[in-house]
Amino acid sequence: MLAALGGFLIILGGIVGLLFRWGAYAGDAPAYVTEYSVVVATLAVLFGVIILVFSGFTAYRGLEQNPTGGIVLRVLGIVTWAIVGGWFLVVIGSLLTVVSGLVLILSVVLHEPHIRVQTT
Repeated sequence: MLAALGGFLIILGGIVGLLFRWGAYAGDAPAYVTEYSVVVATLAVLFGVIILVFSGFTAYRGLEQNPTGGIVLRVLGIVTWAIVGGWFLVVIGSLLTVVSGLVLILSVVLHEPHIRVQTT
């Protein structure tokens, strides 16, 4: 749930950040400022959609198979934060995604610690 909220905030942050950036530099902006804003907003929306899809896929698979899902969510959150972390909502969404991945990993480790080895 946290990762889905994080993905939604990342998408929203990309769209709102683009609108604010365009509004601030509407008439006097050099071309590289508006191009940079479009690229960052596109990457934010793309990462947000990937996080939303992967968080849904991870929830669908169930708790038994989710340590990998938690690791991937953490990596996606960190990469999103590093690449497009200049906007507030993107940072909050990335942080929620990282926390969600950590909670998922910890829940698997704490609830599934029994690895059974059969001895003969």
